Amino acid sequence: MGLGSVRIRVVTKRDEISGLRADEKAVHLAFRPSDRDLFSLVKACPGIELLQLPASSYEGLSKFIRMYLASSGIHLVKGDVSGHWHDLNNYFVIPAYVLEKIKELKVQGRTEEEIIGEVMNLRKISPDMILHLLHSSFPAPGSERSRMNKV
Repeated sequence: MGLGSVRIRVVTKRDEISGLRADEKAVHLAFRPSDRDLFSLVKACPGIELLQLPASSYEGLSKFIRMYLASSGIHLVKGDVSGHWHDLNNYFVIPAYVLEKIKELKVQGRTEEEIIGEVMNLRKISPDMILHLLHSSFPAPGSERSRMNKV
């Protein structure tokens, strides 16, 4: 049995935060969040492990918020959800074949730069997200669910 896909919940407006499911593990905020928005996100999704922000929002985060997210166990990555149409689906999916490719390249002993280059040729995923996937634990074969909404 292979790896599952990673589902990232895409939030386009701050008023969507309160309606998120409590079990969301990975979220992309497609707007510039305020500190209050980020506190609300952590409250709405207590088990969140991954937060992705567009470059402009990522760069604008205060040191305090970065430390708060890190201390809350949330890994912060910079990037977009290229090609995603929010009106068709609330989730951006990183397919299983991408995760398999990352694992294969890692086993081959490829450098991070080589892995990023090859994976970006397969699918438009940010380098930060690829690095996160590279260094996060993959589900063991046969496991039903892993840590980041894998299906």
